[in-house]
Amino acid sequence: MIAMKDIKKGINERINNKFPDIEINSNDVSEGFNRPSFFVQLNGKKSGTMEHVDKDIDVQIYYFPTDEYDHAIELLDTQESLESAFDLKLRVVNRWLNITETNTVTTDGVLNMSFSLEFNDVRDIDEDSNWIDKEFPDPDGKGPNKDHFDKYPVELMKELEMILKE
Repeated sequence: MIAMKDIKKGINERINNKFPDIEINSNDVSEGFNRPSFFVQLNGKKSGTMEHVDKDIDVQIYYFPTDEYDHAIELLDTQESLESAFDLKLRVVNRWLNITETNTVTTDGVLNMSFSLEFNDVRDIDEDSNWIDKEFPDPDGKGPNKDHFDKYPVELMKELEMILKE
């Protein structure tokens, strides 16, 4: 299963390959940072079933240029290089993830590139994982007990009436 740290590592490797002399800072820099530099932030959503997980990861790459005030050409060059580096796919662990919804904007002298990574993965349930047994106890093999239906009420299906036109 692909973890968020694997995605961040893949993004950072791509940035390092394209910009080897520019540092990538973590998001917890509290005492300032060197310019030029990158910051990478990930936000994720997931859903799925018992067997698989659908993930949608929003990626934000911030670039702080060398000069805080004179930066127009540098930001345009960096924008082109980032758009080229994060064009179609991103290699993470042993998979290629699709890059979608790419957007680039400059605000207050900071370049912000954003894109989404959407993929599905097999749910990682190891042998010691018994979350399903805790959530749905079935000690006698006859199905969920009464407490389960109090916690998760079930609405019974109603009769379906269909009218077919000839």
